[in-house]
Amino acid sequence: MYSLKRLVLSELSYKGAFKYNRIFGFSRKQIINIIQYPERYGSQIIRLSRYMMLKSGYYKRLIDYFVNMAVINWTIDTEIKQDKLFSIKPKTFKKNYINYTAQVNKFKLENRVTDIFKRLFVDDACFGFVTDVTENDIDSSIFVLEPDYCTIEEIVNGTVYQFSINRSMINNNIYKTLPEELQSIIEHSKEISPDNRVMIPYKNSFCIKYNNDFTYLYPPFFNLIEKILEIDDYRDLMKAKTESDAYKLVFLKIPTNDDDQIAMGDEIITPFTEMVKSIVPETYGVVPSPLDLQLIESKSTVSDDSNKVADAVENYYGEAGVSKALISSASSGSELKLSMKVDSSDIYRIYRQIESWVDLQMKLRGYIYNEYQFVYRILPTTIFDVDDYIDRQLKLAQASLPVKGTLLAAAGINTSKMLGNSFTEQIFKENIFDKWEVLKTSYTQSGDDSEGGRPMNDDTNIAESTDVQRQNDSNKADNRI
Repeated sequence: MYSLKRLVLSELSYKGAFKYNRIFGFSRKQIINIIQYPERYGSQIIRLSRYMMLKSGYYKRLIDYFVNMAVINWTIDTEIKQDKLFSIKPKTFKKNYINYTAQVNKFKLENRVTDIFKRLFVDDACFGFVTDVTENDIDSSIFVLEPDYCTIEEIVNGTVYQFSINRSMINNNIYKTLPEELQSIIEHSKEISPDNRVMIPYKNSFCIKYNNDFTYLYPPFFNLIEKILEIDDYRDLMKAKTESDAYKLVFLKIPTNDDDQIAMGDEIITPFTEMVKSIVPETYGVVPSPLDLQLIESKSTVSDDSNKVADAVENYYGEAGVSKALISSASSGSELKLSMKVDSSDIYRIYRQIESWVDLQMKLRGYIYNEYQFVYRILPTTIFDVDDYIDRQLKLAQASLPVKGTLLAAAGINTSKMLGNSFTEQIFKENIFDKWEVLKTSYTQSGDDSEGGRPMNDDTNIAESTDVQRQNDSNKADNRI
């Protein structure tokens, strides 16, 4: 009777079908509590977010979608401050413009965009130490620091942060990997900071935060972890239901005598039962019984269970504020395009933070002018809308508006590359570029008979109207009516 008991239990109750295990040491109740009171849990939030990034396909795919859409296409604008700009010497302006562009280019933020944005969406903040940039340095280096020992201390200009590190949380292995300049700052802080707090100077501080309306760390999609657990619950439930539906019962009727007594002993019943069990699939139960059995089943269709999983997935993307079509399939192209526009606006907001940081860095390095000011600008583009942006800028350029630099930046040629490529082309114009020939194709040259056009079809493969046209030689202008 054990097989019958097992079948009834699996059909009528799903006890043990799925277990509420801990996730990275956190129970479901603790995770919900963290979501409600994130300011109390500090680095535990970051640990759990990173764990979900490794273990949850939903969490990782959503973050990768936002991270990979970011692209830093930058240009340098000029803002007028005084009318004296129009009387400034062109040579002086050109020198300052080139120096400013060269200094900005040393940060190489376009090469670090993926690292920066991944930190923002997984940790909520990206902490970095900038090696001091001087005129003799070829490139700047941004050394990314772990948020475990970093704390935001001050805000300047509304979006630029200064942070400190806790030197007591940096062991020797971490210390050896730090830049020498940062090691010197840490050693010097031991003389002036008894509380283990090491303030990072603004000139060396790189700190961008996604949620810039509060200072504690809270990853943007952390609250979706509860929705992910809900999806897993429904999937486990559907799996248990599928397994129970696949379970079948084979009933072996044991004969009885006239007195309703079993007419066979175990020495006969057992071998037959074992033989049947060895033949049928593992999901089949074998029950020998002298009684007529009737199985009472609790049925819910598999489609119902699948709909519950689909609803949970829909709730997940709804909570995230993005369209499910971005990850799986789109019901319409317009829906997908509008959703990407909304998501791109979130990326543009982070661009503005990076612009403010670069502006402060350049002013700290002395790039301040009385008559004008150079402005580092990241174009409002992502990998999804950059082609549309190029088309808009091209129309403006065709109307003689001064947007050539912006147009090139959108195509991936920033101001530094534009200046260098323009100079290179002028230097080698006569020796190289003027000697290039246009590719010889049917579009750029005509045939020997100078008649042009493609070869004529065979007379057997032409329409009746074409045959009439050939007989009348109507292609010649003199024969046309």
